[in-house]
Amino acid sequence: MSNISPFCTCTDRKCPCHPANHDRGCSPCVAKNLQQGEIPSCFFKKVNPDEKPDAYFFEDFAKFYLKNRKTE
Repeated sequence: MSNISPFCTCTDRKCPCHPANHDRGCSPCVAKNLQQGEIPSCFFKKVNPDEKPDAYFFEDFAKFYLKNRKTE
């Protein structure tokens, strides 16, 4: 399907919310994550594409960002 946004970095194509599996773009993924108190994996991959977080909750993202942010 061509519903994948150019910025989509999700590799979990088995997930029913993945844009490749429907015609609603990122909305189902974002809605699912918000309902579960989590942040989509694309946010983590933007910070560090090579490291997988332990979990995807808001607090985990804050820790992940602080650990992996690029300082100049």
